[in-house]
Amino acid sequence: MPGLTVLAPKNSWELGEMLGFALKYNAPVAIRYPRGEAYDGLKEFRSKIDYGKSEQIREGSQIALIALGSMVKTALEVERRLEEQGYCCTLINARFAKPLDTEMLGRLAASHQLLVTLEENVASGGFGEHVAQYLSQEQKERLGQGLQVLTVAVPDVYVEHGNVEILRKELGIDSDSVVERIRIIIDRREVSGQ
Repeated sequence: MPGLTVLAPKNSWELGEMLGFALKYNAPVAIRYPRGEAYDGLKEFRSKIDYGKSEQIREGSQIALIALGSMVKTALEVERRLEEQGYCCTLINARFAKPLDTEMLGRLAASHQLLVTLEENVASGGFGEHVAQYLSQEQKERLGQGLQVLTVAVPDVYVEHGNVEILRKELGIDSDSVVERIRIIIDRREVSGQ
């Protein structure tokens, strides 16, 4: 839909704030949220919702985890595990699937080696695909210098209903799968000397 703004909350508090934002915004707004219980962590991160702007949760320098909605919880676990392995991560709550926070993406592309998008949505036409497309158009030079983008999303397959945690693991979007995919990229970079 032209002009549609798409948001996804990281937790129950942010869902309420996004509803308030949507009621005041004078254009179509969609809020994506998963079924089941809302995440109740990160309640100390409650910055004001500004149109098209993400929220930074952690500041790092090597790997940027850009998570949308319910995947912020997964990204938090991924960040913790990578930190234990000696990697310095930035964690971003994207908030907006549309429009993209291009200022944030440009800043991260300039200061990180790997950008990882995480979403609980189909990869084709999703948030991560839009991020990768934006970066390929606007950050060509940086991509040529070794910046890599990893998109973590649901593959384009039929997904049965069931236990969310089991489904995430089967689809490869759980924290174990994400850490493994990141480690493969890091190991390749270290072998190639980048």
